[in-house]
Amino acid sequence: MKDETETSVITGIERQKRNKKRYNVYVNDEYACSVHEDILIKNRLLKGEQIDAQRLRQALEEDEKHEAYLKAIRFVAVRPRSVQEVKMKLKDLGYEADLIDWTVGRLLEQKYLDDADFAKLWTEQRIQYQRKGRNAVRYELAQKGLSRDEISKALSAVDTDEEMEGALIVGRKKWKTVSGEKMDRKRKTMAFLLRRGYPSSLVNDVMRRLSEEELENEE
Repeated sequence: MKDETETSVITGIERQKRNKKRYNVYVNDEYACSVHEDILIKNRLLKGEQIDAQRLRQALEEDEKHEAYLKAIRFVAVRPRSVQEVKMKLKDLGYEADLIDWTVGRLLEQKYLDDADFAKLWTEQRIQYQRKGRNAVRYELAQKGLSRDEISKALSAVDTDEEMEGALIVGRKKWKTVSGEKMDRKRKTMAFLLRRGYPSSLVNDVMRRLSEEELENEE
């Protein structure tokens, strides 16, 4: 359709075999495009309906937005995501910056994305269940695009006793598996805890507790 205002006729609507939610649209007996059924209904793309190039292009633009939105929804449905994670996912899928911003904006409006909540949930999960220290969590959140303020707020809510208990649990396991003289075992265990992101002051407290426990066991 060379002329934007030139009117043509939708001569066929065909559901795709592999994706039952998408339909192929034929104009003047030639394949024109494929769109999601929601876009098909919204734009009244019906067989026998007259359509011009502008209206068809509008439907395609809406379809691309709809597709990007659905893919983003599926992505955040697996687990909570940060804004940056969603942006990178959509970029990897080949979407342009304007469409990515539109999609993320819609997810933010609908509360499917919230970096403050994400930071809180991520921190709790890492501290409580994966037994990682706050330094590791701080690095991970920064990698996911969280601001310093959001990271600080999330880490300020960490229960220090709970973090200490987690460090003791993994520290004891490591202490029992390392070999060598006591100083070598201490050095290896300390290095292990520091790699897991525990602050040096907390690591020192853990090593003091482990040393005391070993002395008690020897008596």
